Amino acid sequence: MATEILKLTAQIVISHASMSELTPKELVEEIRDVYHLLSSLEAGAPAEAAPVQKPVLPEEVKKPPIPLEDIVQDKFVVCLECGKKMRTLKAHIRKSHGLTPQEYFRRYGLDPKKYPLVCREYSEQRRALAKEKGLGEKGAARRKATV
Repeated sequence: MATEILKLTAQIVISHASMSELTPKELVEEIRDVYHLLSSLEAGAPAEAAPVQKPVLPEEVKKPPIPLEDIVQDKFVVCLECGKKMRTLKAHIRKSHGLTPQEYFRRYGLDPKKYPLVCREYSEQRRALAKEKGLGEKGAARRKATV
């Protein structure tokens, strides 16, 4: 029966994780909680009330280890967690540090518009490629027609 509980636990957690972003720590806690609840229900014990959620305390804003004007450069962006210089940070902060972009910006008190997660050169390359492919022209043509 334990394997049936494991299967049910996996199905429940997969379903929930597909609908929301969970950190690895939250995922492990959810697996543990769901398994414990299903085990207690199978044993005939009354279902316990869901544990009281810990109050979410506003995270302390960390001071960036380098000056803010040095974070975004032409050829790289500096990760404030580990100091690595990379062209893009989104995948890096998720894989290496378990942070979403929102958590990363909140942790350091950064404005996403002033401090993007991609370097200027890469952003310009993407912009030029989009223009070359004609992306956005339909909207521009519509604006010209209404003027």
